[in-house]
Amino acid sequence: MYARILLRLSSQNLAERRRIVAASQIGESILDNPEAYISVRQFFHLIDHCQRTDVRPALGARYGMQLDLSAHGLQAFSLLHRHARASVTWRAVQFLNARTPLMGLHLISQGQQAMVQLRDIWPLDRRRDFIVDTYLGSMCRVASTLTRRYRVHMQQRPLHMKPDYEDIYGCEVRFGQHSNALVLEKARRERRQAAPAGGMQAVSSEAGNEQIITLVRQRIHQSPGRDCTLDRIAESLGSTSRTVSRYLKEAGLLFSDLRNSAREQLARQYLEYSDLSIADIAERLGYSDQASFTKAFRSWTGVPPGQLRRQR
Repeated sequence: MYARILLRLSSQNLAERRRIVAASQIGESILDNPEAYISVRQFFHLIDHCQRTDVRPALGARYGMQLDLSAHGLQAFSLLHRHARASVTWRAVQFLNARTPLMGLHLISQGQQAMVQLRDIWPLDRRRDFIVDTYLGSMCRVASTLTRRYRVHMQQRPLHMKPDYEDIYGCEVRFGQHSNALVLEKARRERRQAAPAGGMQAVSSEAGNEQIITLVRQRIHQSPGRDCTLDRIAESLGSTSRTVSRYLKEAGLLFSDLRNSAREQLARQYLEYSDLSIADIAERLGYSDQASFTKAFRSWTGVPPGQLRRQR
């Protein structure tokens, strides 16, 4: 779905589309199959070739504005009560975090505002600006169905592009901010209520184990290093280790298994798509030394990390 939308946006005709597809090494049969999967590496190649073809400004932003709830497979959100914007925003952030894991989304309540902040999960290198623009565009598209009271914060962009971004996003855009984020103003009726703080209290009254487990997975992905302990994760969710363990146990899961799964996924991404040394990857993922990381990686995959890197 994501690849087809990007192709449709950046190619002007069938011949141009075919050139991009061929250069990206993605088969037409894959693109025509809604159930097919393409790797992150293939998607990155597609981004590169689309940017070379489409010379209009801010392709990532325009692409993001095409990614509404339906594109993410979240059409059901449009059926929720329009006045419960804080609740809807919180739910959308949780599902988009799991659906599009190239960057982390973090919801912060700040008095009369709610900020959905983008956070780096793993190195995106030269594609980072495109991915940031895409995330912000998609969040603007989703937010526009809920409220008109929002704006975009961006870290560094050429000042002359501010009108382009404001035209594409349909809202005020502020450059030179400390983070890339969507800022939503709360409606008056919402200001009288506490906005979700990002913890289990925000969802436990309505959600079952699935949403709680999603929160735990997100916290692990956001902080997979030495601080990634059950006690720390539970504390960040405003809960206790006993309560979190109970939710996981009811789902037949162990915290250590979730952490190992996240670390394996991140390790593969670092090895395949970054130039970080294996020692640096070990440090990022919370291992005391490279040998400990190598032992763990071999237990997950059956091969040492150096072998996977040589195959990329």
